[in-house]
Amino acid sequence: MRKYEIIAESLKEWIQDQLRQQNSGQWQDKGIKLPAVRVLAEQYQCSVSTAIRAYEWLEERHLVYAVPQSGYYAVQNGAEVEDGEWQGPLDFASAAPDPRVFPYSDFRHCVDEAMAKKQADLFLYGTERGLPSLIELLEKQFADYQVFARQEQFFITSGVQQALAVLALMPFPNGKKQVMLELPGYHNMPSLLQGLNVPIAGVRRSLDGLDWDALERQFREGDIKFFYVMPRFHNPLGTSLTAAEKKRLIRLAQRYDVYLVEDDFLADLEENTKQDPLWSYDTEGRVIYLKSYSKILFPGLRIGVAILPASLTASFSKYKKMLDIDTAVLSQAALEVYIRNGMFAHHGKVIRSRYAARMNKLYEQLNAFPDFSPFVNAPRTGGEHTVLPLPKDMPLRVLLSRLDQRGVIADTTERYYPEGAQETHQDKMLRLNISNVPKQRIKEGLRIIREEIAKLQKASTQAN
Repeated sequence: MRKYEIIAESLKEWIQDQLRQQNSGQWQDKGIKLPAVRVLAEQYQCSVSTAIRAYEWLEERHLVYAVPQSGYYAVQNGAEVEDGEWQGPLDFASAAPDPRVFPYSDFRHCVDEAMAKKQADLFLYGTERGLPSLIELLEKQFADYQVFARQEQFFITSGVQQALAVLALMPFPNGKKQVMLELPGYHNMPSLLQGLNVPIAGVRRSLDGLDWDALERQFREGDIKFFYVMPRFHNPLGTSLTAAEKKRLIRLAQRYDVYLVEDDFLADLEENTKQDPLWSYDTEGRVIYLKSYSKILFPGLRIGVAILPASLTASFSKYKKMLDIDTAVLSQAALEVYIRNGMFAHHGKVIRSRYAARMNKLYEQLNAFPDFSPFVNAPRTGGEHTVLPLPKDMPLRVLLSRLDQRGVIADTTERYYPEGAQETHQDKMLRLNISNVPKQRIKEGLRIIREEIAKLQKASTQAN
């Protein structure tokens, strides 16, 4: 065993002992602070580089995290990143974040800190933009997503759903009325627009990308107020627009006086540093940027962020205030503590690492069967989900039932279309999400899925 591994194992035991002692004690602001690198080097009679490597070893296993200009801290409920072999059905349908990796005790501490430090704010109304101290922090955080904006352009909302409702209701400078959706797309959006009596237009998005001819025709001839689009890790397809496609979309929006609402709901899972959001290409104030914290943390937090061009902020503020006085201050304050203490950055690293390992395992299984067309044609663009294109005569209900009987829960892309649009636009696909499937059992799940699809394909061939 190398020197740094011996040091790391010793620190690991010390951390676990401290955590056990702390269970009934008071939380520290940033968790348990570990010795400085030079102190550690002196303690173990080793070089500074060896001490740093010991901390890196622990950080790779998500037992400690670094806070810039402060030092290393133990993760309060630290657990190594490898998936456990949990039993039960293999749930490829759930898109919820993995509850097994969420740092409950860390975030509970942040709620306590928020209650203590933000007492005055909890008894005030009227922060319709959001908690100013959180917005100041988000301005810096969003620069990491290549979203550069001024604080007055930020609005914190009760999830992205509220932001979408405000945008659907409020007037836009172009004076237009229709909202264009991708087909397929976010499954709650059609019902939201219908409930608000907002007219809907649709444009097909397939594994090959957007139907650009139809999109330009509707931009030119229609009454399109804004186009709601998921450029990155599209739901349900899992694909992303290229830089050239994003620039093309911006040009069309400018040419035909249409706004673009960019839902970047999985920005925190991006590993490609060259994959910038649509916002970063906009030079004329055409893009509204939306980001949720539901996928990286948990849906119950109910925190979304909308960043708007200056020309839209006054109207957005007015309509948001009609829907609620302000967004839950306690959730905002807890999130602020979580980000400021370095815990959010650490948790994001854990999630990216875990999901990337699962997606890579899924791709490994897809690549293992080069003659099986649903696996061959599945997108491999990262994130947390992909789709398996199926033959047109595939009986989806039968397939889902057979999978369920064998302990695999899956979903199709049917519900991601507005009612009545399925038959016109739909490609038959099985949607697979890895956020609640252990890495060790992905091979098992893909084997069952492949077997059941193959059985139904063979039965169809024999019948014909």
